[in-house]
Amino acid sequence: MKIPEGFTISGINCGIKRKSEPDLGLICADKFAKAIGFFTGNVNPSYSVSLCRRNINNPIKAVLVNSGNANCYLSRNGIKNTEKITGALAKKLGVKRENILIASTGIIGKKLPSARITAAFPGLIDNLGKSGKDFSRSILTTDTTEKVSYAHCPFRKGGGHILGFAKGSGMIFPNMGTMLSFILTDVYTEGKAFRKLIKEAVGESFNSISVDGCTSTNDTVLLLSSKRKLLKYSKDIKEFSQKIKKVFTELAKKVVKDGEGATKFITVHIKGARNKTEARRAGFCIANNPLFKCAMYGENPNWGRIISALGQEGIKTEDKAKINFSSLKRKNIQIKVDLKRGSSEWKVYTCDFSPGYIKINAEYS
Repeated sequence: MKIPEGFTISGINCGIKRKSEPDLGLICADKFAKAIGFFTGNVNPSYSVSLCRRNINNPIKAVLVNSGNANCYLSRNGIKNTEKITGALAKKLGVKRENILIASTGIIGKKLPSARITAAFPGLIDNLGKSGKDFSRSILTTDTTEKVSYAHCPFRKGGGHILGFAKGSGMIFPNMGTMLSFILTDVYTEGKAFRKLIKEAVGESFNSISVDGCTSTNDTVLLLSSKRKLLKYSKDIKEFSQKIKKVFTELAKKVVKDGEGATKFITVHIKGARNKTEARRAGFCIANNPLFKCAMYGENPNWGRIISALGQEGIKTEDKAKINFSSLKRKNIQIKVDLKRGSSEWKVYTCDFSPGYIKINAEYS
């Protein structure tokens, strides 16, 4: 694993979490990075998401990330408090507040402790380096494991690097779940093609997963490019596209596999849909169905749950759909559903519902 050229990262504990584990992370660009962001579809977003949306098109110097506090739904002072924190970091780094992004994850309704966070900036900055261990831990909440993915791109004139971090375990559904992800690269392409390429990668990965069908207030995916390697050749752009999708998909799958209380990783492969939109709808109506998810935990191939879910979504099968289950005794399950309505397909990744999911969320606050 190699941190892409032009970036350093760190993670420390600033006292948001009760334990001494890292809860504050920082990504810093040597100069300024190009940022592309995708955010929650929840109409009650966190203050961190609101600030990111405002600053995302500016040259970005740093991304500050905290866990243990969602920075969401307090009062009008919430956004001012967030601006105070990013302003203090900007001053430390010698840039404007508009050059800073922030992401948060944790419990809703608690004020982000600005004094603790800003007091930690000297140590956070001093610890900046080329090791991602502390940063990958600093963004976790109910996660049981760190989620990291790396890819090297062998181009005609020197290689490029992609390094991704993610957190997410519950409250996961497209637009995207209580999920944060940060992808760093030293590669870029000119024009609108770069954003289009990243948007496709998000669509096939983070926007194709579901743990429980719940979209949080804080979902954030940020891609940062230090713009060290401009791609001009179509072969190199294709190579980068394949590798960036690989990193995004690996991270998305790790989020599902670490789903709260999950015992099964399930791929729902829809085929024979009229178009990709219908295929995606079909996949998610199955993946989000609690009866189906409970059946998967019980290793019960109850295909009636699938037919019922499709009908509820308005997808009429007229006794033609074909459903195949792989062995439900395994941890990785493949379910293929051929709607026999067309030629389009889509894959959705999900997990089962176990008693562990209920226990975690009954006690979470």
